[in-house]
Amino acid sequence: MHSVIALIGMGPRGISTVERIAAYAADLPARPLTLHLIDDSEIGAGRVWETDQSRTLCMNTLAGAVTLFTEPGSTVGGRVLEGPTMFEWIQLMRGERDAVPAPARTLFDAHPVNPALSEQYAEEIAVTRTESNPSRALYGEYLRWVFDIALAQLPDYVDVVTHRARAVRITDDAERDVIELDNGTTVTADATVLATGWVLPTRSTPPAGGGVWVEPDNPIEQDASALPAGENVIVRGLGMGFFDLMALVTIDRGGRFEEDPETRSGLRYVASGREPHLVVTSGRGYPYLPKSEYLALPPDGTLERHQRVLAELAGSSEPISFGTQIWPALARDTYAAYYRTLHQARPQELRVELDEIIRRIDAADLEAVASADDIMAVSGALNEALRGTAEVEFDLTEWIDPLHGTEALSVDELGEFVTSHMERDIAEAIAAWDSPVKAALWEISTARKPTTIAVENGRGTAADRLGSLQEYMAFGQMVGSGPPLFRTRELLALYDAGLVTFLGDQPVLEAAESGYTATSGNRSATAPVLADAFLPGPDIRRTPDPLTGSLVDAHRIRPFAPHGIPTAAPETDAATRRVVREDGSLDPRLHIIGIPTAGQWADTTISPMPGTDAPFLQETDKVAASLLQAAGLGEQRS
Repeated sequence: MHSVIALIGMGPRGISTVERIAAYAADLPARPLTLHLIDDSEIGAGRVWETDQSRTLCMNTLAGAVTLFTEPGSTVGGRVLEGPTMFEWIQLMRGERDAVPAPARTLFDAHPVNPALSEQYAEEIAVTRTESNPSRALYGEYLRWVFDIALAQLPDYVDVVTHRARAVRITDDAERDVIELDNGTTVTADATVLATGWVLPTRSTPPAGGGVWVEPDNPIEQDASALPAGENVIVRGLGMGFFDLMALVTIDRGGRFEEDPETRSGLRYVASGREPHLVVTSGRGYPYLPKSEYLALPPDGTLERHQRVLAELAGSSEPISFGTQIWPALARDTYAAYYRTLHQARPQELRVELDEIIRRIDAADLEAVASADDIMAVSGALNEALRGTAEVEFDLTEWIDPLHGTEALSVDELGEFVTSHMERDIAEAIAAWDSPVKAALWEISTARKPTTIAVENGRGTAADRLGSLQEYMAFGQMVGSGPPLFRTRELLALYDAGLVTFLGDQPVLEAAESGYTATSGNRSATAPVLADAFLPGPDIRRTPDPLTGSLVDAHRIRPFAPHGIPTAAPETDAATRRVVREDGSLDPRLHIIGIPTAGQWADTTISPMPGTDAPFLQETDKVAASLLQAAGLGEQRS
């Protein structure tokens, strides 16, 4: 019998799945197996990490905080393959061998990097530190290297066939999948996995008005040339997609940021004359906060109370309410981190002994005001309990709703409000370890992963999922997944150069003659171009993707629907990630992993972090074992 496995999507998860298949196959009896690897972008890198993209675009993850290798003690069933993190890989290319663990050195020596690659990225490799944000192209090269290693681990009886094409349809043909590709060919497989990443949902188009609309997408897929020089462009989004677009229409158009200690950003922008004028707005209306300059990998969150509550809840079979059970403990940890760091960095600013402050934090009756629908009340209760405790008291509500009370400000007044606060953000990021604010907000950020793991697979309540949990996750994204500090400094420099206008929050979009008008509060702006600088998550309920549509039409997938409320995610099995069909049965062959399943499983968008027993690698390990079993190899996993 000749077995066939198809992997659709050959970015990081596809690569890891190949490596995990190799880990299991090494212990199986030799039997003919073919792997079909399918992707219309760069196979072994994926669309987001294509190696020929502009090096202006950088990772939002640090060089020392990403790996694609399993580690000793990992929760995986297949053999562990120890390899270098991205930073260790860079160190090895620099010849810094003593700084890298022996197993990683051994693997690197067995699979040396092409010297041309080291030369091509020589400048970046030379200056990269563990806390650097590498270019996405260089991360793509790391992925390609790991992919080559994964292929080399496969036993001789495994053949690999690559298809640089897009899968557009899957048909259930008796006991096999027939996968149609957009080049007219087909692949027939005994087992299939979709690791398709950011498949965009159907988007509501903006009001018709004759203007140009740059749709939301991966920045390298968007047409930045549609943003005309010297013209207003309305941009929706102030997260990483915005900072990417900002860089593409300034640095990549010949503009330069020069160090200038006389400016409030520390930079001066030298324009090329080819830049558009960006009128920016978003739901929150405020830029994502810059990451701290720790000059090292960031610390772990303390999360003392949060972890204690999660441990207590882990033993219960009852639904978990984030708003009433988890959030009060996390809010206490957040305020405690602020005052502890203030005591360490500037003790003279405390008006009450630290022990008394901690006592008040723990004594505050937060549970009386905690709600599944809103996270603000708990913060307000802590603010009240801590009145008079410090010269500058912490108020989490100001960070949750940073533009509160600015509705009546003019465009110029709002711009000064936002940019003066950005100056504060820059100063806090530079202070890093000595910033009480950053210590507090880091608790918010680091709690996201354990929180979502605690409530994944429907364990959270319906009210939380649509209310406080959703609000918290969006807030945590803003304060914890923002740009590297240099991007915030660049944005402030562009504002001071007259190339950026802040419009405000909750924009209302209307058609205008040959363009669009956006309104926030009493402020409005009109432009011939609208650019959506964000990347919406996949949604199987509304997708233009023909591949996903074919599975919906064939009733092979259904939305994960905890408490009877459908989500954007396809429902999958915990042990194998095989999909659950519309009738509730488990599909014998089809698996879906990663980003599209975020509505059911936690931590689906983050690359594996060293030393964390990453859910990413646990998932690809489960899928590899299940694929082999479904293809007639290996043992059934329970």
